[in-house]
Amino acid sequence: MGEQLYKGAGEFVPDALIADLAIPVMAKGIKVAKGEGLLRRGTLLGIGADGMYRRTGTAKGEGEDSVKETAAIGADCILADDVDAVFSDMVTTAYVSGTFNRAAVILPEGEDVAGHETELRRLGIFLKEVQDY
Repeated sequence: MGEQLYKGAGEFVPDALIADLAIPVMAKGIKVAKGEGLLRRGTLLGIGADGMYRRTGTAKGEGEDSVKETAAIGADCILADDVDAVFSDMVTTAYVSGTFNRAAVILPEGEDVAGHETELRRLGIFLKEVQDY
């Protein structure tokens, strides 16, 4: 047990996701759906009809006769930690309020965070530009 007192246990690398603390940053526990893949901290997530969280955009599910159906998934929260949801559902945490760096929010290719900004403001998630140093 004494070894843990002098060995490195982890590493913190600032990523500038949280832009300001004027609005309290709050997190909640969520379950990310199997098949969402490797998701990075800062990914914008929405909640599906089944209560599972998926990347904001379009979610695919099994329909009748094995026909794929799609449903739009809106924005609900921002992933707080990297997660691997390739082969199983994953329990993790996500931010549900606070001020975040617009450039650090991760969306599916071809989507712009501006399209979700009004929806996010209603939830207590605010976005702002952060100057790189």
